[in-house]
Amino acid sequence: MKRWADSVFDPQPLSPLPLPAEIVCRVLAPLVLDTRMDRITRAVESRSLSVISVIESLSDPHNAAAILRTCDALGVHEVHAIEAQSQVRLTHRVSKGVEKWMRLQRHSTPAECAKTLRDRGYKLYVADMRADITLEQIAQQPQVALAFGNEHAGISDELMACADGAFCIPMTGMVESFNVSVAAGIALFAATRNRPGNLSPSERAELRARFLMESIRGAEHVLERAAKAIARGEDPSATIAAISQEIQ
Repeated sequence: MKRWADSVFDPQPLSPLPLPAEIVCRVLAPLVLDTRMDRITRAVESRSLSVISVIESLSDPHNAAAILRTCDALGVHEVHAIEAQSQVRLTHRVSKGVEKWMRLQRHSTPAECAKTLRDRGYKLYVADMRADITLEQIAQQPQVALAFGNEHAGISDELMACADGAFCIPMTGMVESFNVSVAAGIALFAATRNRPGNLSPSERAELRARFLMESIRGAEHVLERAAKAIARGEDPSATIAAISQEIQ
């Protein structure tokens, strides 16, 4: 996909919540169906920071967006993008809005990314079809970051030098490599399988709030009305009840 296509965009940092997460949840939760709330709860509780994805200088917005979408589906809460050779771009057609609640941290160099991860206790492994570390071994690491390189050049020498090791995905066909988003999907599935969610209470509250805001049309307006009620010293419950009636 061309980097200047209409659906391609430059992902921005997450905007601050309009109100504290606990208040956002208190205001918006009564306005969603129980089935939706159950799905949000399951997604929040299974979210994990024990596995992180790293993408290096991806040139195709389709691939970058597909990896973020895969991370969301597998409960991976954080992605790091190294932009030494190419800035990360996404496409709305593929990302499906996951950038509105996922953490995306951007780095100008591989060394900067590696240091950030290492300071937080992560082991960094890069995808390399010549490697002998298996996905089963990767899955045993308590905190691991899996890096995937540019579609054509692969992992850079600089990132390879910063890594703790390299892993491979076994192949039995005639082709010599996977598409990078497919490779990420396979590796991340293996690394996240059977891992429990481990977000902190405050991280879970913020994620729940962001999910709720994306689930309700006009959520910002609802929260604005609730904020005015709070500013007047009122319990926002009456405002929530009134909004609920209006929606029905």
